Amino acid sequence: MAREEATVFVMYGFLTALAWLTGRIADGSVLPNPEKLLSRPVRREQEVIQRLNTSAMNTALAFGPYRDLATSTAAEQQQHNILFSPLGLASALALLSRVSGSESRSQALEALGLAANATEQSVEATVSALADLQHSLTLHEGGGVQRAESAAGTGAGIGATPEVEIGEGDAGNRSDAYDGPEARNETEGGVHPGGQLRVWSSLHIDGKPSLDYGGFMLRPQPTSACNTSFDTLIKDLEASDKLELTNYVYFKGRQPFERRHTVPRSFQLNATTSVEVAMMLEDDSSEVMMLYDTNCSATVVRLAHSERLASLLLLPKAELQPLEDCLSDGRMSFWRSNLKPGRAEIRFPKFQLRKSYSLESLLRNSGVSSVFSHSADFSGISQKTLKLTKAPHEVLLEVEETKYEDGGRPDIMLDFSIPTRITFNRPFMLIIYDDLTGLVLLMGRIIDPTDV
Repeated sequence: MAREEATVFVMYGFLTALAWLTGRIADGSVLPNPEKLLSRPVRREQEVIQRLNTSAMNTALAFGPYRDLATSTAAEQQQHNILFSPLGLASALALLSRVSGSESRSQALEALGLAANATEQSVEATVSALADLQHSLTLHEGGGVQRAESAAGTGAGIGATPEVEIGEGDAGNRSDAYDGPEARNETEGGVHPGGQLRVWSSLHIDGKPSLDYGGFMLRPQPTSACNTSFDTLIKDLEASDKLELTNYVYFKGRQPFERRHTVPRSFQLNATTSVEVAMMLEDDSSEVMMLYDTNCSATVVRLAHSERLASLLLLPKAELQPLEDCLSDGRMSFWRSNLKPGRAEIRFPKFQLRKSYSLESLLRNSGVSSVFSHSADFSGISQKTLKLTKAPHEVLLEVEETKYEDGGRPDIMLDFSIPTRITFNRPFMLIIYDDLTGLVLLMGRIIDPTDV
């Protein structure tokens, strides 16, 4: 009898505890299931993918502007390198959508893949998703030492309002804060897992001291993620009607090449002229993803920078123009879907390229023109007539080897066949993109890798 009473007591206690716990979970006072917590980052990434119309953004901000630059009427311009950042353009447009009204805002949002009649809820969802993407990329592409710097990259240009900040508020106090463009982005073995990515968009009064590109690269990290102080901006507008929008992007992409294999080699600019460049080498001991596109007469090679970022390296069979005429978001999707693993010896130049353009020239043919006109509407920050006088878009790309040397690598089977050789020793194109969303981050062509 005593044993039965004890059993009843235990069961009663268990049921009481279960009922209490169920109630606590229902009112939110107990943490959710750990499995749900672990799945949140995955769901977050899926939400970003669903909310971003990356195809429309690539068309308006990558392939459209590239085609405009490549088909410039000036003959000398057609012989120049091209480099710009669609991610940087998206950052600038997100900022403009926050401060603009009427037609100016509609044009900015349409370039971000939103319909002209999009609801405010859709606008907020898209801009927030873009903020999440940029924040994620600048966090994870810093090799673990760039968390503070990533906060600067996600500032008011994307998703921030005077009352809202994005990023980690204490980032500037971290011991692993960014320490200049070179920083110390290496792991213990000297291997950098990806690269450095920085994006900056800021709106300020024309004529007042502003951040130039050198300052952008070397500035100490702020504790706030907001690049634009709206309170200060609105106050300054009492004495001025001119605005300047700065848009800077930096990416250092480390490729899977060993430094000891880098040697000077010839790069053929055209039929009669060549230059000497440092040419990196990746032997055929590892598989790479590649294909030959007969429609575009080009070899396509994919090289990974990290788990998220990769480059499509496009080497035309002969002239560059047929390849440029092939470019589109659909073609890029075809390449990504049809790459096959194979073994090849790859030679690729080590270079640094810096280019600067006007945002107006890059965006005008993408339908974004009102904001650069005298009738621009900046009612989001002021009811007075304002003029955007300057809007530079400046990008720096560095391509170099990983820092490891040969050592500790597993033995490989000897293969005495002649390896396939893919040598980028003539003008080529590159597309750096986020493999998760397909969004193009940087895009360009290299006519002369020595012309920095």
